[in-house]
Amino acid sequence: MDTQKITGFLRQNRLFYTLGFFILFGMKYYYSQADAENLRWILGPTARWVEALSGIPFVYAPGMGYANHSLRFLIAPSCSGVQFLIITAAMLIFSFVHAAADFRFPGHSSLKRSSLPIRCGHHGQDLAETAGTASDADTATSTQAADPEKTLPATGKPPQGSALARTGKGLCWILVSLLLSYLFTVFVNGLRIIAAIYLPLFFERFHVFRGFLTADRLHTMIGAVVYFAALLTIHQFVGLLFAQAHGTDKRQAPALLLRKCLSPVFWYFSIVLGIPFLNRAYQKSGAGFTDFCLLVTLCCGSVLLLYGLVFLICRRLKGRN
Repeated sequence: MDTQKITGFLRQNRLFYTLGFFILFGMKYYYSQADAENLRWILGPTARWVEALSGIPFVYAPGMGYANHSLRFLIAPSCSGVQFLIITAAMLIFSFVHAAADFRFPGHSSLKRSSLPIRCGHHGQDLAETAGTASDADTATSTQAADPEKTLPATGKPPQGSALARTGKGLCWILVSLLLSYLFTVFVNGLRIIAAIYLPLFFERFHVFRGFLTADRLHTMIGAVVYFAALLTIHQFVGLLFAQAHGTDKRQAPALLLRKCLSPVFWYFSIVLGIPFLNRAYQKSGAGFTDFCLLVTLCCGSVLLLYGLVFLICRRLKGRN
């Protein structure tokens, strides 16, 4: 893709990207100022989901979060998963909003063809003329689909009706992305909390907390593995849905798979490590931030390696069949 096409692509989608940036910036700012009371909209459903999965009851402790006193476990604002919600929303918006804006509902062309009048006139003349008109329309439609730039008028801009429809679909996808991000966050964060409850108990029982593996490091590793694996899965799942809707080939070469992983990797590392780095967390916590960065990188690299191995194994098994 040359510079001119990139510029045109960014200009065509600048409204979506600008709006997405301000929404995510506002969410990040809100999260930095919010307390437990302000986050009950996500802490409450998450606690209820954990209860449904584990049978462990949680009660709201004002100003703190949702607590289980027997286990001495607290679902605090830092455990709300809002950061994962922001990462997921950023990935869904910036990775797929252009595809959603250009999406055409199945049967759109056939509806246009079915609206043509078909009449049986004298010696079938009207029927023949109508068939010829429909054939011309099909040819024009296929030509436009093959070369979308030919549908643009001399000004280089899409027709006003088409532009409004594209804008509406893009804005709808932004709203859908926020809703999906919320649902995915509650679901994934509940699984992470379950692991954070039971794994330390298991390791303490067998006296595993020695040397490198401490309780704090295990907590970091659980969060990195669960969140990053979920992010890769969500991106792959949504990408397959768009590929199926557009009728494109869903088979992926290894190089294409790695390229598709760039978006989850970029957004996860940018928000989890990049923003704290820009805020000079390395000066505030010193070696603690370095240790955190290395641990997160190690966990995410392991997930990527496992993800690639599973993909290659599945690809070979399908090749044998």
